[in-house]
Amino acid sequence: MSNGIAVSSSPTEVNQVDVTGYAYLVLMVVLGSTTALSAKYAVRELPVGLLPLVRFGIAGLCVLPLALRGGRLLKMIKEDFGRVALAAALCVPINQTFFLSGTKLAPTSHVALIYATCPLVVLFLAVLLGQERFVARRAIGVFASVLGLVLVAFHGGTLGADTLRGDLLLVGAVIAWGAYLTVNKPLIVRHGSLPALAGTFLIGSLIDLPIALATTTDLSHLHMVSATAWIGLIHLTLIVTVLGLAFQNQALRRFDATQVATFGNAAPILTIVWGVWLLGETFTPALALGAALTLGGIITTSLMRPASTA
Repeated sequence: MSNGIAVSSSPTEVNQVDVTGYAYLVLMVVLGSTTALSAKYAVRELPVGLLPLVRFGIAGLCVLPLALRGGRLLKMIKEDFGRVALAAALCVPINQTFFLSGTKLAPTSHVALIYATCPLVVLFLAVLLGQERFVARRAIGVFASVLGLVLVAFHGGTLGADTLRGDLLLVGAVIAWGAYLTVNKPLIVRHGSLPALAGTFLIGSLIDLPIALATTTDLSHLHMVSATAWIGLIHLTLIVTVLGLAFQNQALRRFDATQVATFGNAAPILTIVWGVWLLGETFTPALALGAALTLGGIITTSLMRPASTA
């Protein structure tokens, strides 16, 4: 999935299972399943305007030494600066402003539900831009996955109408994230996972800097922030962002963006399973059906050959 670029540097044959690629996807899902929870802890006490700058600025610095090897990062910025800047803006200031603001207002289940529609955004953009062919089976898998997440998120029967504002903000976050995945894919294929990661993180942080300065005027209360909020931010920065998105980029080298986005819908399912197992939450028939639909959609979509245009 990229403008005339092959899906991966070493395409998988029809009957060959890319074990390494699926390992990256599993790690992406496991770490990604903790995103909403750690963000929820962080936004309760820390300024929303400051979080994207801290999160992605530190994450970018962590991967910078590896990205600079062989001059790959500088080469990417020189050759594809416009695309890097667009991906950076979508990833950091745009997505994070919507995501963190929405997460602060909406229940975690709604975050899971609305982010489950991300594969639809990616599929629409990829087909519209000619980066993927429309495949009916894949579209069915995406819709099944989203429908399953609808049942999962609302299995308790509470629609939470009072969180409408948060839900609308999360819709904006999903559109931005789907666009980011679509724009970022060619960068990963051309220049590698780590340069794309470092470039989007650091340039995105620079773009976000004026927003952070304009919206964060009072830091006097930071000494009162609890350890839980700081741990949430640290986890969000080092585990979810550095490791989780690194695994996501590695997966994007091997699979279409639609496949990666749809496989990511397993993350909310894992969160629900942890809730049932560790917190004693109720496992309902609607929850079971939703999980089955989501996993079925993931299998249908991710086990197909890449549908990128040549």
